[in-house]
Amino acid sequence: MTTTDALTHFLEGQFQAWNRQDVEPMHAAKGPVIAITRAPGCGGERIAQTLARELGLALYDGVLVEEIARDANVSEQVIATLDERIRSELDAWLDGLGGDPDYSSNQYMKCLRSILFAIAAHGNAVIVGRGANFLLPAGKKTIGLYLFAPLESRVTNVMQERRLSADGARKLIARIECERRQWVKDMCFADVDDLLHYHLAINTALVSSENIVQIVKDIVRTGQVREPLPNAP
Repeated sequence: MTTTDALTHFLEGQFQAWNRQDVEPMHAAKGPVIAITRAPGCGGERIAQTLARELGLALYDGVLVEEIARDANVSEQVIATLDERIRSELDAWLDGLGGDPDYSSNQYMKCLRSILFAIAAHGNAVIVGRGANFLLPAGKKTIGLYLFAPLESRVTNVMQERRLSADGARKLIARIECERRQWVKDMCFADVDDLLHYHLAINTALVSSENIVQIVKDIVRTGQVREPLPNAP
């Protein structure tokens, strides 16, 4: 199955699920939205997969969100699933960003924000990377989760996963960290390492995946979380 076919298949399932929410009032309650930011090599992708499976949520990784945002036709299909009230909310929110030339002139960022907004509006989602923790507006995110680990632990993980030498793993981690830090700074006007922007930060070298999943489950169950600091341009 090609990447395009996989994307089409995934979205078909999501469109069906979102349509059921619209036509079946019993299932209209929106589930949690978990935005995950992770340090390279800390096992964040695996934890995201487990969270999605355990909580029955759709998993949107950075590659998937990127593909949707880059395809104008697919993006419009996703945005079109929003009802009139939510679409108006999206339009008003985007209009509020219009005063900033970086956003008004950057169609990609407008599209990316719209896609993240639409996914969060439907709920029941785990979103990994792509600035979701910083780009989603207040009230559209349940938990902002930051996963990290000591460098040596991450180097070992990357060596095993990518079959790299220690030096190769260090260079790869450094490059990815630099790219992500710069992207969040340029596009989200935030410091990806500033823990004040997250509800929860966990060292994956010290806390097991099972315990991390349970912690997030408990937070979702109680529903008692506040918004982190806003990301003001």
